Amino acid sequence: MRTLKPQDYLDEVYPDAGISTKTVINWIKAGKIRGKQTLTGRWLVLVNDNETSKVNELVQMMEASGI
Repeated sequence: MRTLKPQDYLDEVYPDAGISTKTVINWIKAGKIRGKQTLTGRWLVLVNDNETSKVNELVQMMEASGI
């Protein structure tokens, strides 16, 4: 498990989507993605490289089919 700042998470997972870091924080608060708030108030996204998300699986299937 590794932690990423919201902007680093966006750069890695959604590079050209135009999503803001506030959206990532809202996803954490809503339980859509795993994350935590540090003692200093910063938000971090928890990324498990061993798990493949359903979104990533769908993207891989679309890329494989040429969509």
